[in-house]
Amino acid sequence: MKMTPILTAGLISGAITFVSCTTNQQNYGLGGAAAGAAIGAITGGDPSDVLKAAAIGGASGAAYGYYKDSKQQNPQGTVAPPTPPAPPVAPPSIGRYPTAHRTDQADIVISPYRPYNKVRVKGFKPGELAKDPKTGEIFVIPD
Repeated sequence: MKMTPILTAGLISGAITFVSCTTNQQNYGLGGAAAGAAIGAITGGDPSDVLKAAAIGGASGAAYGYYKDSKQQNPQGTVAPPTPPAPPVAPPSIGRYPTAHRTDQADIVISPYRPYNKVRVKGFKPGELAKDPKTGEIFVIPD
């Protein structure tokens, strides 16, 4: 029985399988497929044994190639420590901001910042912070 066509079929199927892998994974995968096919041909001789051995050898070789790639990217094998989460931002202190001025309308105040815009503050409670949409300045809602 001729083993050359069986070995060739095993190597071609291995090559097609490893197209999307890195160069290391392809090289080690093809080497593993060739070694597996050769061992399958020597020990079993049955074409299905040769293909199974080639598949196992190719997968093992590709896995070793993946291991080599990961070692090249991180040679010391250490994992970088996770970055600590950012500390929570404290809400602005109300004492730092001026208080707006009341108007005759309950939901309209006058900004304490020039040009003293009228700002609608419906839904805000006295003592809460609001922002003048035109100047971007923060102020306290009056009592």
